[in-house]
Amino acid sequence: MYETTRLAIGLRMARAAVQLTQNALAAELGVTKIVVARNEKPDMAMRADTLVRLIYVLRQRGVELDVFSTLDSVRLYMTGGELDAAAMRISRAALSMNQQGFADCIGLTKAIVTRGERPGVTMRSDTWHTFKVKVKELGIVVDWVPMVADLTVVVNRPAIERIEAIQQGSLLPGEPGKELIPTSLEDKIKSKNWQEKHRIK
Repeated sequence: MYETTRLAIGLRMARAAVQLTQNALAAELGVTKIVVARNEKPDMAMRADTLVRLIYVLRQRGVELDVFSTLDSVRLYMTGGELDAAAMRISRAALSMNQQGFADCIGLTKAIVTRGERPGVTMRSDTWHTFKVKVKELGIVVDWVPMVADLTVVVNRPAIERIEAIQQGSLLPGEPGKELIPTSLEDKIKSKNWQEKHRIK
């Protein structure tokens, strides 16, 4: 499952980098939207030919996706303008979060995340610093060099494992490392709330 999670993260990151909808990416890959949607989830393995076409489409747009050089990370490299906005979009896509959930997770407001992801809007330096520090705590390293206009986003193993666990339902989103406590049916029956709720009248 770990490998399919890495591929799913890579696909979400790539789609965010090139700013394509699932439909648009599917058309470029020659597959259906359903295939893209399934491949963005860790329970579906991406076919090799789809992955090869994805890498080709990304290279045509100046984006390199590396899922092969190491098993401990997913790396995306791109050049161009407005890379601060791309970094935020890519990081959020890797975590598979909506803007509000991502904002809560990194300690910013949804409005700041929305503006930060918008092309043509320059992110304030304090916002950039907060974003970069918080995503690093989550296991995502963002390296942006404005002078040479290149961006590298690396999702490391702890983040991949956390994302995998959240998507399997064993972690609570927004609470990294806190596991759900399974409750047995016997414990539920013994609880006062359950008894009151299910009392036969």
